[in-house]
Formats: sequence, C-alpha cells, structure tokens
Amino acid sequence: MSDTLQVSGTIRPTTRRQTQPVWNRPATARPGHGEEVSVPGTFVHRPRAQDVLITSWQRLDDSHFSVTALWPHDHPYFVRSHGRHHVMLTGETIRQAGLLLSHAELGVPLGHHFVLGDLVYTTDPEHHATSGAPTRLTIDVTCSRTRMRAGALASSRFDMTLRAGGRIVATGHSSVSVTSPAVYRRIRGERLAARRPAGPLGTPVEPELTGSAADRDVLLSPTGRPGQWLLRISPGHATVVNPENDHVPGLSLLDAAQQAARALIAPVRFVPYAFGTEFRRYAEHGTPCLIAARRVPPAIPGTTTVEVTGSQHGKPVFVSALTALDTHHSPL
Repeated sequence: MSDTLQVSGTIRPTTRRQTQPVWNRPATARPGHGEEVSVPGTFVHRPRAQDVLITSWQRLDDSHFSVTALWPHDHPYFVRSHGRHHVMLTGETIRQAGLLLSHAELGVPLGHHFVLGDLVYTTDPEHHATSGAPTRLTIDVTCSRTRMRAGALASSRFDMTLRAGGRIVATGHSSVSVTSPAVYRRIRGERLAARRPAGPLGTPVEPELTGSAADRDVLLSPTGRPGQWLLRISPGHATVVNPENDHVPGLSLLDAAQQAARALIAPVRFVPYAFGTEFRRYAEHGTPCLIAARRVPPAIPGTTTVEVTGSQHGKPVFVSALTALDTHHSPL
C-alpha cells in the first residue's frame, strides 16, 4: 500500500537539521501532573491531552533519537492491574514515538496518513508500577529500512528500548509507511467518508474477564461461540477511536486482541508480557469484525501463548500473538 522509492538505510535530514542534539521543548501542559508537559497532540494523533504519553525528544544523529515519556498512574482507560501497568501502554508509547519523530524530525506534514505494518514488543514481567505516581521513561529509538520521498519519510522501522529508572522495561518495534492525502483518497475511495454507524451497541463481555475498568471500555461482544466475539466500540470513546477516523484504528484492534486473550484463558489470570501483531488490511466501520482467539503451542516453557485474529467478510484484518507467564491457576 506504500508507493515508495529506496533511498538509503539511514535517514537524511531535510529541513532545519543540526549535528548537535537539540531539545524540542513541548508546548502543551499535561493536566493534573504539575510540571509535567507533553508534546502537541497533533504530533501523536491524539486529540485529548490526557492521552498524550510523549513529553520531549532529542535527535542524536540521522537515525538515532532519544524520547521521554510519562505513563500515568490514574488514566481512566489504561488501568493498572495486579501492580503492573496496562499492557497497551507499551504499544501506544511506541506508536506515539514513531509518529512524533515522523512529523517533527523526518519531514512528514500533518495531515498525511500512516499505515501500520506491524507492532511488536516485549515487556519485563517483573517490572511493577510505582503506586500513586506516574512512571517516567527514556526511550532509545533507532530508525532503519528507511525510505524517503521528496524530503519526507515514506516508510521506516522504528526499534525502541524503553527504560524506567535506568532499567530496561520493554523493547519493541513498529514498521510504518506514509501516504499523502491525495494517495490516501485514491486508496480509500468512497470509504473515506465512512464513520462509525449509529445504532445499538452489542452487549459487552463482563469487564473483569477482559481486564477493563467499565462496560464502555470492553471491546468484545459475545457471539455464543467459544473463543469468538464481535468487535464493539462505545460511541464517543475518544481514547479508543477518533470520531473523524474513516476506519477502526490499530490501537483498538490491539486492545481487542489482548481482551480476547484474557477472556479465553479466564478464569485463570493472563497478563501478557510479549505482544506481536501484523496488520493485513483496514478494519472498516459498519462491517462486523470477528475476533477469534485460540491457544497455540508456546515457544518458551512455563508460558502460555494465545493467537488472536480479526476478520471481516472472512478476510484477515490482523493477527496477534500474546504470551504470558504461567500463573499456576491464579484467579483473575
């Protein structure tokens, strides 16, 4: 879906680049965290300030960057569980850091569209959140397999190492391609105007089975078949989906996958530390999206692995693999 030309394996600066690191001072205060600040939400495609995780960034050279982030302790959606941060925070941090660097350092204009090819990460299962306080992170970012077009990023892979207090708490990567508004219009055609249709919302799975805080956060509706659910998204849920999106965003699909894995393994507790997803096509509004989960043989003894797929009209939208340490039948 990306119309690109190979230029180089490293990123070539095109505008206002300096060989010495330059701190980019963020402009938006993060409500409720005193001196903590965050980058403008437009740089990370987040309309609400409380959903912005990245606080600052620094260029080290043409393909290496340092980013700082803050994981909130009181976010209403990314709720802590069993003393650990919500598993989706790592994936969302990787996504936001890649978007920020693409816009702020790699020449991608605001309004261009990103196609996420994959998102893969592993977290430290022994890392626990600090009670009653946000977690500050530093993130080492390396860009590779990079293609530039007309001085702007066309595609790249972002490899990241996340540290808290000097300790590695997660590693991961994402692969993205970028399209201009004109190309995106040609790709999407009449679906460009698609929005979530009005109508009744499916009954939610019980929140405790999915690790959700409330019914509106549950992304699964029962189908009556074991290991299968329909994707459900509460209207007006800004953290889950921007109402201006013409398709279901990748983060919603990732969270549906981890909720499905938890629901499949319940009543045994399943807290994934490794999460890998490949995206095959857009998840369209107005079309039922079937979420199916099944156990698969784990690659590491003492772990449980669940494969989750999403499909529309029988065609795959995404496939995820989630792995958790065996909990010896610990309850939810």
